[in-house]
Amino acid sequence: MVQSVVDKLFRTCPVTGLRVHHASETLVKVNAVAAIVCFLIGAVAAFLLAMTRWQTIHLLPADWYYRMLTAHGLNMLIFFIIFFEMAILYFVGPILLGCRQPAPKTAWTGFGLMLAGAILVNVMVFSGQADVLFTSYVPLRAHPLYYLGVILFAVGALIAVSLFFAALVVAKREKTYQGSIPLVSFGGLTAAIIAVITLLHGAAIYIPTFLWSLGLMEVDPQVYRMVFWGLGHSSQQINVAAMVAVWYLMGGLTIGAVVVNEKVSRWAFVLYVLFISMASAHHLLVDPRYGAVLESLEYQLRHVSGGSCQHDSRLHGAGRDGDGAATPRPA
Repeated sequence: MVQSVVDKLFRTCPVTGLRVHHASETLVKVNAVAAIVCFLIGAVAAFLLAMTRWQTIHLLPADWYYRMLTAHGLNMLIFFIIFFEMAILYFVGPILLGCRQPAPKTAWTGFGLMLAGAILVNVMVFSGQADVLFTSYVPLRAHPLYYLGVILFAVGALIAVSLFFAALVVAKREKTYQGSIPLVSFGGLTAAIIAVITLLHGAAIYIPTFLWSLGLMEVDPQVYRMVFWGLGHSSQQINVAAMVAVWYLMGGLTIGAVVVNEKVSRWAFVLYVLFISMASAHHLLVDPRYGAVLESLEYQLRHVSGGSCQHDSRLHGAGRDGDGAATPRPA
């Protein structure tokens, strides 16, 4: 009886053979669709911006140019990236590990908050009440609902990331995999850790800024700029870690590629976590309030590139032998 109930909650993918929990599959789909919609909004805004920069056409007036620039940055660099990474986390967690979704109702609550936040921000932007660009630097002031929308989105994303961590615990307890966590899921774990760092930075600066927009407190522009880039830069690096994990997954699924040295690949993922927040400092290298101190740290940023190069060598070193069997090739 119990087994029959469990079987109804899962299906077996005819292509990959993965044991797929229906709730997780649906969450992957809706997050991916939301990501693509945000991408399309950002892409349309980018086209309109290009047509405006082309002096022969000069399509938009000044106020709509900056409005579209704001919409483009937010939809491309925050909403598109994070919606899609949540879809990836739902896949490399419960689906790839073959376990159940720990809390489907909570997952839908998180998605609802993200969707509500993204819609609220876009409404404020397109209604002309948040012409503050992607960075929304203080003292530029938007409508309070703009900042509230960003906060709602961040809270929803944190819920999704928390459920990914919970899925790792569930899979371990239910013994749905053997040995250490698979490399692709380890890459997802890296993306999830970076997501937590990113979203906490967003909450740390947007909650005070929301109160500032209501006239309840003051926000130091210098502090705002420093904390903001913990969100603005690192949000893009969630994408880096997640996409590398997807490269490993697709290599295995499409051509049966194997990793030359899995330990090196895992260490490269660790480098992302260790250095990615430091890398956000390059946005402040020319900030007059910080001076030359950050410039002395610039060389540290190369470590992140080193991590990407290691992944590249692990991927390009994998292939098949003459009989079609998956074997490593020397890099």
